[in-house]
Amino acid sequence: MPEILFPYTNVDLTQEVNRLPNEFGLLNALNVAPSEPKNSQYVRIALKDGVIYVLSAEPRGAPGQIGEDGTETGVILQIPHFPHLEAIRAGDVDGLLEVVNGQITAKSLDMELARKLIIIRKHHSITLEYIRLGMLRGVIKDGKGRTLYDLFDVFDITKKTVDFVLGTAGTDVRAKCEEVVDHTMSNLKGETTSGVESVVSPTFFNKFITHEKVEKFWLQAQNSSEHRELNRQMRGGNWGRVFEFGDILFREYKGGLPVKAANGAISTEANVAANKGHAYPAGTQSMFATYEGPVYHIERANEAPDSNGGDYIYVSPKVLDHGEGIELKSQTNRLAVCKQPETLVELSTSN
Repeated sequence: MPEILFPYTNVDLTQEVNRLPNEFGLLNALNVAPSEPKNSQYVRIALKDGVIYVLSAEPRGAPGQIGEDGTETGVILQIPHFPHLEAIRAGDVDGLLEVVNGQITAKSLDMELARKLIIIRKHHSITLEYIRLGMLRGVIKDGKGRTLYDLFDVFDITKKTVDFVLGTAGTDVRAKCEEVVDHTMSNLKGETTSGVESVVSPTFFNKFITHEKVEKFWLQAQNSSEHRELNRQMRGGNWGRVFEFGDILFREYKGGLPVKAANGAISTEANVAANKGHAYPAGTQSMFATYEGPVYHIERANEAPDSNGGDYIYVSPKVLDHGEGIELKSQTNRLAVCKQPETLVELSTSN
């Protein structure tokens, strides 16, 4: 009996899935942590602390003060592996009809394959957004709620939290904003930034823009219309409002992502927890990165992944026994990291 051959190779499938646009996720749309391909499943982040100090005045011709060498340490992180399986069974296409462009037509392997590739793309897209959100929180988890990395522990940093107390009328909101900006800017350590931005929950955003100190400021300002006519941005599937106050750009991140519990139950986890937000320095040189590790495949061992002009999703097919169907195994190997978590600030309101 002749061998059944699948008409698409690994390369064909990978290129096809990467042709599908990745429009899901606000952080993806903002390009907060650009992708960097690596040829190892481990990445080392070097920590360099230079020593500088004010020089003393000495007589002309006197020898200069001897400079002290900075110290260098580092942390090594393993890039997580995110595999996913989909299957096309003979019964999924055999003898079935579907409507395409208003016409009834027989289901085909090509059409079912195209549908599966879209599903594969969505799985890996929301996973990418989930780990990038974890990066801003400082605690990166997987879809089962397991902590992959607590960046504050990894870098031995104490997390900074600012309670805006938005339920209290007398709260000095501008002073709270300044506390956030001061903390972020003072911990840049040679990095540059275009300013402080944040993603916040709808509950935090609503309490913030309706606080009397915020309303009073905008009512007295020449551009008070900006408070009455908040901008709304449609980016990465998010339809949240955007508001700038106290030198911080607040982005409302609506919605949530589906996560599966150990018992298989799927629930929606809010992109940003109620009454919370996460501030970070935007427009940095290299503070945030998504490391893309090599594909777990014998033909790609120790090779930096190729995005093929799209994302770093790799798909390989397998014909099931007795020609009963096709199994599609997809994978991404990625880790989103903030290399200076001391610049991150958790925003909250306790009332």
